[in-house]
Amino acid sequence: MHLLRCSVLVLSVALLFNACKKEEAQPQAPLVTNGDIEQKYQGWFFNFSTPNQANPNGYDQGFTAESAASPQYSLKINCNTVKNDSAFCYYGQQNIPIKDIPVAAKLTLKAKIKTVNMKGSGVSLVIRGDKDGKTAFFMTTQGKMSINDVKEFTEYSVTVDSFPGNVDNLLFFLVYLPKTTGSVYFDDVSLTVN
Repeated sequence: MHLLRCSVLVLSVALLFNACKKEEAQPQAPLVTNGDIEQKYQGWFFNFSTPNQANPNGYDQGFTAESAASPQYSLKINCNTVKNDSAFCYYGQQNIPIKDIPVAAKLTLKAKIKTVNMKGSGVSLVIRGDKDGKTAFFMTTQGKMSINDVKEFTEYSVTVDSFPGNVDNLLFFLVYLPKTTGSVYFDDVSLTVN
């Protein structure tokens, strides 16, 4: 009888500890499609700030094996001469799944960036949320940090401290800023919920 009570007590304690055990975090589904840039342009779009001009500064852009943080490919933008001081271009993704992002969550966009012979304003990272076609929030590295003389791939980030949850389209951009020349490579892009 004593042995039975001890066995029940040990089993009860084990079940209690197991019930109190911290729930292990489930891996988060990636919010970025093709963040390692290994499937060419899958998930990515490229555009200019000036929709009426096809390519105002002669931007050269593409999927390349010239330089990569890992494993083999990156997205590149190059400009040799600025002809339009206000024009810029960018890679981006939109319609990022928001149903599993809690209101007030912290969102962080990260990208590894390398530049070659870059002069001028440089590049920036942007997270934007839209509601009914209008901007609801906008966070950028522009004006907060300079990203224009990066000899080796270096990780940069921009954070939305409190996701408002009142958006119907979540987007992010890798921006080649106005008045910039030289090359930039973007790789290992991620958007995480903290």
